Amino acid sequence: MLDRAVAILVGMAMIVAGCAPVSSGSRADVAAASRARPNIIVIVADDLGYADISAYGVERIKTPNIDRIGNEGVKFTDGYASAPVCAPSRAGLQTGRYQQRFGFEFNNGPGRRDAQQNLGLDPKEITIAQALKGVGYHTGIVGKWHLGSNADYYPTNRGYDEFVGILTGATSYIDPDVPGVEIYHPRGDASINGAGLMRRSEFNQVFEGAEKRIVHNEKEYLTDYFGRRAVDYIDRNAKAADPYFLYLAFNAPHDPFMVTKKYYDRFPQIADRQMRIYAAMISALDDQVGQVLDAVERSGEADDTMVVFLSDNGCAAYFPGLCACEPLRGGKLTHYEGGVRVPYMIRWPRAMAGGQVYREPVTALDIFPTAMAAGGAALANDRTYDGVDLLPFLTGEKQGTPHDALMWRRAPMVSIRKGDWKLWKHLDGDFTLLFNLRDDPNEQTNLAERHPDKLRELEQGIEQWSKDLQDPKWPTKTMIEYDVCGTPLRLPV
Repeated sequence: MLDRAVAILVGMAMIVAGCAPVSSGSRADVAAASRARPNIIVIVADDLGYADISAYGVERIKTPNIDRIGNEGVKFTDGYASAPVCAPSRAGLQTGRYQQRFGFEFNNGPGRRDAQQNLGLDPKEITIAQALKGVGYHTGIVGKWHLGSNADYYPTNRGYDEFVGILTGATSYIDPDVPGVEIYHPRGDASINGAGLMRRSEFNQVFEGAEKRIVHNEKEYLTDYFGRRAVDYIDRNAKAADPYFLYLAFNAPHDPFMVTKKYYDRFPQIADRQMRIYAAMISALDDQVGQVLDAVERSGEADDTMVVFLSDNGCAAYFPGLCACEPLRGGKLTHYEGGVRVPYMIRWPRAMAGGQVYREPVTALDIFPTAMAAGGAALANDRTYDGVDLLPFLTGEKQGTPHDALMWRRAPMVSIRKGDWKLWKHLDGDFTLLFNLRDDPNEQTNLAERHPDKLRELEQGIEQWSKDLQDPKWPTKTMIEYDVCGTPLRLPV
């Protein structure tokens, strides 16, 4: 391990100096460089809200294993997804680029539409797996893909050596006839997903491998299954000479609301059945994060493994009573902080001190260039990257804020955060909302009329950003109307 540690520090110095080997180097160069690079694990939760874990001081649901990543590494208080909905957010994470640059503005589901209309992540885009594989990483995905079901978009054709998981947005967690399974049907029907996903069908099966084999694991709770497969991946690849990259994308706690008795029985104090099942689903997720961390410890490579945890967007607040309105307002689909600010933390003991709390705004787009820097891979020079390498900011080499501004667009809505200021507006003129997040993190007081100069400054920022974007390649499938912490809104999916 000492030799590996020295090699990693040398590799980091090469990266900082700008002379790290790149993917165009010889096979020998790539092999030598790979020994100086950390393993990288990116864990993504699905629809997990800022207030749904205990790391940020909200004691609604205790999540000691997820919290452990931040406690032993860096916890971001102002970490953002690049979209308040699943698939576009994941497209941004996979590429390090605003997904509007390549037309992935709206969800590409449901599964039948995705397959029949051939929707997915543009094949010309470089995924994080492709980039890391090019410098010697073994790459794997366990869990939810949601970036296209057909051959051009299939994970093993997009840089992943291994894949087991679902291709669409959601699926059944377990055969509902298994004894002890607890289920909640929102509104008693399938109006959002609900009852329609309680059993798997053609487009929401669990698949594995390049040949797209169907995995018949319906008797095992899916969160447990994905955790078990992730541990297996770590156990196998930790023994190899090359480093590994694992993208572990749980579909929990996305609906349908299903959980086993083991987890349900942990929350007898919660009277509301939907909320009890939701808490139990998050507890199951937390257990499996713990299993992954334990596997990394057992491997002997914990110091040399970067672990990132985040959610793809906020809590699914269109299920009444499910999500907290404190400390952040709103949820999934909205541009309120509760829709886009998410749990986000990173741990890499060899490279950064633990116990840090980082308060500058960061984004899921930063994962790509941060992983590239850690892995010694150069960013492609034929495209714009919107994420930045966070390592110099987390080690103290750089001061200041990583981003001048962060943007979001899901027409007809667009928003920007710059410093403490946040503008969210409807392009058809339905509303213009300006907030100072330092004074008003819950976004209660609209300051648009009081600060016209700041309003115009932020509008100009959006206008400049929008010049480099594409129109959406497909429209939203549907609009959802729901009461967002007391404010009725109609929002695209």
